[in-house]
Amino acid sequence: MPISKERFATGLTAQEFLDSIELNKEKFLENIEANSFSDEDLAFFNAHPVSIAALAEDWCTDVVHFLPVVIKLAEQCPAVTLRIFKRDENLDIMDQYLNRGEFRSIPTFIVYDPDWNELGYYSERPAAATAMMAAESTRFARENAHLEGVNRTYDNMPDETRQAVRANSARFRWANMLEWNRIFIDELKAIVAGGVAVAD
Repeated sequence: MPISKERFATGLTAQEFLDSIELNKEKFLENIEANSFSDEDLAFFNAHPVSIAALAEDWCTDVVHFLPVVIKLAEQCPAVTLRIFKRDENLDIMDQYLNRGEFRSIPTFIVYDPDWNELGYYSERPAAATAMMAAESTRFARENAHLEGVNRTYDNMPDETRQAVRANSARFRWANMLEWNRIFIDELKAIVAGGVAVAD
């Protein structure tokens, strides 16, 4: 069942969300500031007014990465209305938009047109970013074979190895942030233009 207009209106504004978060606030603000849009982007969204419901939590790195893109878009484009719902308090919404029919992936962005038709939704991150992250993880493991358990699953790595893997993943993500943001905004535009769901 789609989110009603009345339920959408109860979601947090961007400022209310930022005021409420306990984790990663500095990085959220940094990422909002870092993002920018082309004139074509802004013209597109101004010509295609949308309401976007975002499911998010402040501890999730993909949320810290991609929610600021939509926050900045809504700030710069009056035709975009954003409301944010904390996932763990809104599982009835989340469970309608499971990634691959199984995972409660966040962020999830659900897009509505002015007549409240659901145009589609977007889960987690661009597939291209996932592929690049996987390739980087493989490279790091190959070039750091001396790290104990580097080829184990993340949860089964020794603490020292896990910290090294985490640090490399963070370095790689933020070095590619603007490129991945560009992919994300183009895929979000494709949902608006064609009503297509995009999930990692």
